[in-house]
Parts: sequence; C-alpha cells; structure tokens
Amino acid sequence: MKILFLTPYVPLPPNFGGAMRVYYLLKGLSQNHEVTFLTFGNKDKVDLLNKNVGLLYKDYYLVKPTWAWKYRRLAQLFALLTSKSFFSLFTKSKEMQAKINEILSLQDFDIIQMEFPIMGCFHFRSRAMKILDEHNIEYDNFYRMWKKTKSPLIKLHYKREFTKSRMEEINVCKKMDAILTVSGKDKSILQKEIPGIPKFIIPNGVDVEYFKPSPQKIEPYSMVFTGMMAYMPNHDGMNYFLDEIFPLILKQIPEAKIYIVGNRPPKNLKKRSSKNIIITGFVPDVRSYVWHACLYVVPLRMGGGTRLKVLEALAMKKTVVSTTIGSEGIEVINNESVLIADEAEDFANKSVRILKNPESGENLAARGFDLVCSKYSWEVVTQKLEEAHQNILYEKTGTLNTNMLIERTG
Repeated sequence: MKILFLTPYVPLPPNFGGAMRVYYLLKGLSQNHEVTFLTFGNKDKVDLLNKNVGLLYKDYYLVKPTWAWKYRRLAQLFALLTSKSFFSLFTKSKEMQAKINEILSLQDFDIIQMEFPIMGCFHFRSRAMKILDEHNIEYDNFYRMWKKTKSPLIKLHYKREFTKSRMEEINVCKKMDAILTVSGKDKSILQKEIPGIPKFIIPNGVDVEYFKPSPQKIEPYSMVFTGMMAYMPNHDGMNYFLDEIFPLILKQIPEAKIYIVGNRPPKNLKKRSSKNIIITGFVPDVRSYVWHACLYVVPLRMGGGTRLKVLEALAMKKTVVSTTIGSEGIEVINNESVLIADEAEDFANKSVRILKNPESGENLAARGFDLVCSKYSWEVVTQKLEEAHQNILYEKTGTLNTNMLIERTG
C-alpha cells in the first residue's frame, strides 16, 4: 500500500503527545507499506529525518513553516482581524500546496492520511482515499478551555477560537472519505456533526518496552505529574491541584511531595516551588521520576482526545488517581484499574489512602498494566490502523484482505 502521510511538524524527538502518536503510527505503517512523509520543518530537522530513513518512511519532504510558527503572539493578534481561527494561520502556505501538487503529479497513492484538521485544509487532486486523524476534536478542546479559564482576555481568545475553528474543522471533516478518532467520546461528537462519513476509533498508545515497570525504590509519600507544562490543560490542572487538593493532603501527610515534571512551566507555576513542590522543567527522561513516585496524579479539568501520560503511568505499573476528564477515552474502570475523583476532597482522600498504604494500590496497578499491554501497545494500535485502512479501501475497490477485516464504526 502506498501512503502519503502529512503532519504539521517533524515528530522528532517524540517527546510530547502529538509527536508520539505521529512517530509511532509512521514507524508502524512503514514496516509494511511505502510511506511518503510530508511536513513543515526547517533545515535543523534534516539530520534527524535522515537518521530515520527506512524506519519512518520511504521518502520525506520538508516545507518551510509559515510565519505564524515563529511569531505566535503576533499571529494571535492578526487572527483577531480575520474571519479565520488562529490555528488556521499555521498552514496558510502556498509552498505546501505547491509541494502537495508536485508529489501527487508524480505518484499515485492508495491513501492520503492527514494528522490534525489543519493539514486537511489543503487541496488534494488525487483518487486516493483521504483520511483525517483527529488527535482530539480541536473545537471541543477550545470550548472546554473557554469555559474553565478565568482570565477575561484568555477567555475571549478561546471563545473566538471555538467559534471559528468549529466550522473550519467540520468543513475539513466533510471533505474526507474517513475519519479516525482516539476515543468513543470523540467519535460520538463528530457523528452528530457529520453522520455520513465512516469513523474508526484508533486509540492512542504507549511504548510498553520503553515505559515499563522498574524495581527502583519508591520515595515515601511522593506523587508525580508529567506533561508539557506550557499546555494550558496541564498547568491549569496542576494549579487546581496545588490550590484545592494538595493542602488537604498536607493536612494528613505534612511530608507529602508532588513532582511536576515537564517542559516550559509558566512563571505563575514556577513561583510555587518549595520543599513539597518540586518543579523540574525539562528533563531528558521522565521515567525515573515516575518510577520513584508512590502515586501518579492526573487532576485535569480540560483537554481533548486521550492522555498518553495515563497510558505511560499504567505501563510502568503505577497507581493512578485521576479526574474523569483526565482518564476519558481510555477503557479504565474506577476502583478496578484506576481511582477516579472529580471533587477535591475525594481526590485528596484517595491519594492519602495510597500514600499511607502503597500496597493497597498494587492490584489496581496490576490490572491497569494488563489493560495497557493488551489494548494500548503501539503494535496493537498500528494493527487497528492497518485494518481501518483495509476497510476504507474496500469501500473504494470492493476487494478486501479478509485477514485484516474489522467492523466499521460510524
């Protein structure tokens, strides 16, 4: 099968959620198919891409990013004067359209797969099946951030982005032959908006060989959270945890600690660093922090798609306490594979229970580990994607490899 794979950025190194999904899907597809990779990127990424020839793709092409990538704040102001969303400016590129036209004039493809809605805004003059991979539903994410944030200016920005991106995203979806979603929740949202287009659930995954359990000694009364801290749902979740949950934990366990691990924490979060609150900033490897922690917390109040951090924690056999939003889209069950708490007091009490008696969470962690290995390894996810591709092509050609047949959803 010949696949043209488009994404807005080079997924190297794969050190945040979107990049991980792109990286592992590319890697998995390239093992059985001819993958041509097209993305925005500067020359500094060429060496990284060359080192991965044969691992991620057959051929690759880089197009210079638009000005909005470098001047984000200016782009946000500029977007206020236009009828388009801020994110649409990232792919407003004549150079990218010209490269797409050139590639499609020279090669025939079976499938064109676009990562994120912004890559679906281009024109594809091809008989190939066009597939959009929705890492999350962007407008739903903006809606949640609009409703949760308190800053009037930021609230206005997210309300605007929700309103404008909603129609942009729906219009892009309507151009597709099929849509991939990471969860049943996301599929249901899109089913109401565009019921006539086939949809397949291709969940996020985890590298179970890399994120694996370790016999390292656990630090008593320690908790950990990992993620790109510049991302609003992450730093909002940790500020909520520090404001409303952590004080309740400290009342019962004064020596409790929380490790907040991730790149680019905002200033208001960094100022909260103390002997009980360790804010690391960027670290080359988050695993040691998770291995040493007694408990992994996911106090998120907003966000879309599914959280790879939860899959990573479960793959490392960690007990997880999460909000419903923090673990949504993953087939976890409260009190069976994770602990779920949406109120601050409940979250604190469940955390204290594990911190005081870590052995009480071992069965939860073991079941979470089994769940991840059976349903969320990248090998399993890639197989689901290949089967979805086969079903999508069957709609076009009427022929099917029955060994790869799955039930179509949508």
